[in-house]
Amino acid sequence: MSGERRLEYDKGPALEDEERAPEGTGEPDVDERDERPEPTRDGRPTVAIAPWKAGSLLGAGTFVLVFAVTYQLVGAMFATGMFARAENEPSRWVIAGLTMLGSHGATIEENGEPIRGAYAPTGLLASHVSALLPVVAFALAGCLLVRYVRLETAKDAGIALGAAVASYVILSAVLALLSTWAPEEPEFAPEADPNVIAVAVDGSLFLSTGSTAALFVALGAAIAAVPRLLRYAPIETTS
Repeated sequence: MSGERRLEYDKGPALEDEERAPEGTGEPDVDERDERPEPTRDGRPTVAIAPWKAGSLLGAGTFVLVFAVTYQLVGAMFATGMFARAENEPSRWVIAGLTMLGSHGATIEENGEPIRGAYAPTGLLASHVSALLPVVAFALAGCLLVRYVRLETAKDAGIALGAAVASYVILSAVLALLSTWAPEEPEFAPEADPNVIAVAVDGSLFLSTGSTAALFVALGAAIAAVPRLLRYAPIETTS
């Protein structure tokens, strides 16, 4: 018998097996876990989108909503024959544009002279009902922005708000350039320029639409943020 003693050692896993990433563990990488949207504490669904994209979509969507409802109101005006007395009856979308922008406080002019009270020669262009449409639409948009868009910091909220206001103002300026109407046809002087009713594209247009959008979007966002602030605020109790 040989006096040599054999020592047996347990062999560890091969080096190649250690270098291989474990498969089927179900644990995502750190980067993938960070990019995955996490549900809020109250189970409310949120959308992970860049703040400027969310703001731009919000401003464009609000513009379309306000114009669509205004177009419906203008259709009721045409149904009552409000503009039937005009020699050159306007199209509905032109009157909808004038009514929408006039409801914001933009200056409506006839041959460069402001129309007092936003009255057209054949009827009313803006009313108290149409003036409430942007207020309600922007307040609703601010609530949706806070509730369903993930805004991590105050900077993200500011970017989203600025993008919403900018997109709405740009679309309003384009609408102002297109919304023109000549109520009377030049019968005796065809070569003369007819009286044109249009929205003045100047600083007042940008100020009126921008201030309305910023004010009521911020108001709606603040109202929607109150429950969240109360939920996460510390509650002090006294014995």
